[in-house]
Amino acid sequence: MVIRELKDGRCYVALQEDHAELAAQFAAHWGNARFSKLRPYQTMVFATTYHDSGYREWEGTPPMNVAKGRPYAHREDVPNFEDVELKAYAKNVDWLNAQDPYAALLVSMHRTGLWHNRYNIFTEPAGRLRERSQPVKDAKIKLETQQAEVKRKLIELEPGFENELAYNYMALQIFDLLSLYFCCDGYASDNQFKEYAIAPVRLSYDRDETVRLTLRPNGAGSVVIDPYPFDTSPLKFSARARVVAPPAEKTEAACIDAYQKAPRQMITFEVSA
Repeated sequence: MVIRELKDGRCYVALQEDHAELAAQFAAHWGNARFSKLRPYQTMVFATTYHDSGYREWEGTPPMNVAKGRPYAHREDVPNFEDVELKAYAKNVDWLNAQDPYAALLVSMHRTGLWHNRYNIFTEPAGRLRERSQPVKDAKIKLETQQAEVKRKLIELEPGFENELAYNYMALQIFDLLSLYFCCDGYASDNQFKEYAIAPVRLSYDRDETVRLTLRPNGAGSVVIDPYPFDTSPLKFSARARVVAPPAEKTEAACIDAYQKAPRQMITFEVSA
């Protein structure tokens, strides 16, 4: 779960699919005279929409960080979570493959890339390197073996596929990072953003020129992005979240009750050139 804590003790809690839905809004608007529009467009939007799916049953009644009065956040150590996580990844890739094998390949690469610092394609933001368990290492090998077979088949069908795939993998990582920025990472205060950068970012499928994508605060709930990658400026984006207040009683049951009864809210912000 993607969580942003507020100064009054409450927090915004976004489900993984809430976070992914925001990422998909970025994908839908990506591209202009300077940045390539995504191709294949529908596959990219579909993959981004479901890049973190597989957790619906778990997120219905998740384990609670009782000390904080809320669910565990996605970067916290969740008790007994690894098996749940690995099954969710496998299930989601299998489901995607039945819909769109290219989308499934991208999402599978997203997952294995997160276990490998997004395959070191960015110098900014700094990655989070940590030792992985043997089950995770085994899952990574299995997924990457499956990826290699899918890539082989798609390369046979389309010359230049590897270059396109590299751009699309990068783009999915950007959409994921931007969503995390607006959902949890990008706040200097409750309603003010902080400066952030993603680099290097390729401008086009057809050349290797890169830029440093910079986000700068522009008043409450607004940022300027330079260079600007979207089709229209300004744009408003929204993400759904629960507003969870920690219960007075510090028990698992009380925390679950607070989570399930929390009001839902759309968090809206503006980006501009």
